[in-house]
Amino acid sequence: MNFTGRCAFSEVRTLYESALATLLLLPDRYARAGQMTQRLPEAVLAGCLPVTPATLPFASAFTPPALHAATGAEAADSITELRSIARTPRHAELIAGCLSMLGIFRLSRQVAIISKVLRRLTDGPAACPDQHADAAR
Repeated sequence: MNFTGRCAFSEVRTLYESALATLLLLPDRYARAGQMTQRLPEAVLAGCLPVTPATLPFASAFTPPALHAATGAEAADSITELRSIARTPRHAELIAGCLSMLGIFRLSRQVAIISKVLRRLTDGPAACPDQHADAAR
């Protein structure tokens, strides 16, 4: 496999719609944090199966284990297997499995998590220790 450069956002959907599978490659800093890019939902929503590095923290939260590959050889084997099941019920099951895991990317979920974090940061004495110390004086 050769990385030939980035694809413009306007070209992404057409590319994924024409592909059976994609390899989810992430910068090391994303992988260490367990962060996934928007490429995962873009691929899945276009019907493209995302082969996921098994070494990613939380890989099992992003894609079904059948799409995980720990090495380049495993990724190649996965793609060979995916080619053999293209347009079969098993292919549809894998896409459905990926779709069911996209909930973590929903805006409503993200807003709820951000709100929860902000509440923890702004509620109680730990949020503004100087203000509470002044009030106690």
